[in-house]
Amino acid sequence: MHHYRLVRDRSAVQVFVDGVPKVTVDANQRNELRNYMVSAGLTPDEVNHKVHELYITNTTEFTTGH
Repeated sequence: MHHYRLVRDRSAVQVFVDGVPKVTVDANQRNELRNYMVSAGLTPDEVNHKVHELYITNTTEFTTGH
């Protein structure tokens, strides 16, 4: 299991996996962010919820088996 934490700063979203920075994706590129979340194991409904949370609070977290 891996713990993901996404932190948004303007259009850049830094992805931490198990506390280690792994990648930065562009929040303005909607599909790039969503595709990353799907590749981490989230369902489309979970992705929608997490993207909404990210835009409101600038952070979101989730744990998956991937």
